[in-house]
Amino acid sequence: MLIANPDFPVRSVPGMIEYLRANPRRYSYGSGGSGTSPHLSMELLKQRTGVEIQHVPYRGGAPAMVDLLAGRIQVMFDNIPTALAAAREGKVRALAVTSAERSPAAPDVPAMAEFLPGFEITSWGGLVGPPGLPAGMVQRMNAFTLRALADRHLIEVFQHNAATTWPTTPAGFATFRAEQEAMFARLIRVAGAHVD
Repeated sequence: MLIANPDFPVRSVPGMIEYLRANPRRYSYGSGGSGTSPHLSMELLKQRTGVEIQHVPYRGGAPAMVDLLAGRIQVMFDNIPTALAAAREGKVRALAVTSAERSPAAPDVPAMAEFLPGFEITSWGGLVGPPGLPAGMVQRMNAFTLRALADRHLIEVFQHNAATTWPTTPAGFATFRAEQEAMFARLIRVAGAHVD
């Protein structure tokens, strides 16, 4: 979720883009570190729009949030549960989510794709094993995983944490993972991201 300090004079993604274009390199955004998905989310926004805003990498999202609340940085991307809680308390302004569609956890917050078609960066996880696992074992693990992901209690826990389950096949996950790794590799190269 893209969030802004309430004193930063923007109320929407188009307004932020316009404001940053009019004030290049004057403002800063924070992230939980170089190469993290929040960092790369802003780098994708910069590439897509040409805005110039300084990156301030922190050692985790919590210190970045502290400085956002204090006004030392103006905007940042953060995971939805943390960002949404701060927005609901009026401590930050929620501008957009980075999923392709609006989040069920925050249906009143637009998706970045509403302003920048095709913009999508999400955090995800998958079940993996060592190379060379027998195909039968892979299929059995996939069947167990699909059964677990269909459990109503697990789905509710995911939703409570602003996440969704994604039942898929081993081939579907492999394709998705390859696409994600290629996208992030391009962003990392262009951004010059590194891990300290």
